[in-house]
Amino acid sequence: MTKILFIGNSHTYFNDMPAMVAELFEQVLGQEIHVTMLASPGVPLRWHIDQPQTAFNILHGGYDYVVLQQATHPFDGEEALMRQAAQLLELIRQAKATPVAYMTWAKEEAPDDQAELTAAFERLARQENTLLAPAGVVWEKVRAAVPDAPLYWRDKRHASPLGSALAAASIFRAITGAPLPEADSPFWAERGGTEQIVATAKAVLAEYA
Repeated sequence: MTKILFIGNSHTYFNDMPAMVAELFEQVLGQEIHVTMLASPGVPLRWHIDQPQTAFNILHGGYDYVVLQQATHPFDGEEALMRQAAQLLELIRQAKATPVAYMTWAKEEAPDDQAELTAAFERLARQENTLLAPAGVVWEKVRAAVPDAPLYWRDKRHASPLGSALAAASIFRAITGAPLPEADSPFWAERGGTEQIVATAKAVLAEYA
């Protein structure tokens, strides 16, 4: 059974997003997977580095993949991301797991901030040879294609169920390379994923394949 560890903050635990990844494995591949989450509100990766359960889970949990999500609002910058991720990547490689860099999204009122996030996470994936889940780019392109797409929760920072579904789809695609379900599937239909939104997400993720 595939095992995935998620390390992050509320952009990971909102709407039980890791469970959505498991749902995609079941719906698309017919596979049951095991997901575990280490996530606390507002914390950056440097906080996780100091927690004893982080190293223990990475080294002894038998995970196949470890998904890393950095604090975004505010974002500490590219160099901080590189430094903090590097310490966790050392443990992940020691455990012979595959790291996944989970790129988050800009605040609703500051869409131009996405460029900094995109550049930082693309550099991390390229320089450290991680998988990349470009959820932030998916959100950016969906917002451009469907301006009224309900991606945000009421605070205009966190994800709605649809926003979390797009994040989960990005992670699923990064790990498996498998096609996403169609817009009329339960995964999307239950969360407001229209044909245009799903088609846009598929196009973005195909570019990162």
